[in-house]
Amino acid sequence: MKKAELENKIQEATSSLIDMATDICWNKISRNCVYIMSEIDESIGKNFFEQAKIRKKINDKKVPKTLSGIVSELTTIFENLYDINLYIYKSLSNKTIIEIRYFLKTSHTADFYPTIINNEPMLHCKVAVPNYVAKKPNSTEKQKTFDVNWELGGIRHEWNKFIGKLKYHTWKIKYDRKKKMQNKNTG
Repeated sequence: MKKAELENKIQEATSSLIDMATDICWNKISRNCVYIMSEIDESIGKNFFEQAKIRKKINDKKVPKTLSGIVSELTTIFENLYDINLYIYKSLSNKTIIEIRYFLKTSHTADFYPTIINNEPMLHCKVAVPNYVAKKPNSTEKQKTFDVNWELGGIRHEWNKFIGKLKYHTWKIKYDRKKKMQNKNTG
């Protein structure tokens, strides 16, 4: 992606992101978008859940900007951009806040940096899927729809997490019993 294409590419990726989210989320997602930016920092937090809490605290304090405002910020660091990822941070009835997470070339190891120094930045759009709706690999069952705002927490998310853990523990007990019976029969 060239610097001159940045605004158009982000606008196209935003549209694709909203289309993807609309297909798998039950929310009505507004196309009136504003943006926040975050550098991908792999040093914060020990695990995904801790990182998400820290990121939410930081993002809640940010003032969303228009696309042109965000593009002017990205333009200043364009030569050092390695990867740009668009996520829906929060979807409200009248607007959607898109989080642009970027990874800098200089954040890579010193050994890897020379191989990417002249690469143009990559652009991706992603919808985070909660583990309680994820399909089994190679499953033909239709994925359940979910709240696009699940990463922000809330009672529905906590309930779904609880039910997911309950289902897992029930499955684990049945699986362990089955294994025990198989071992007993072969031993």
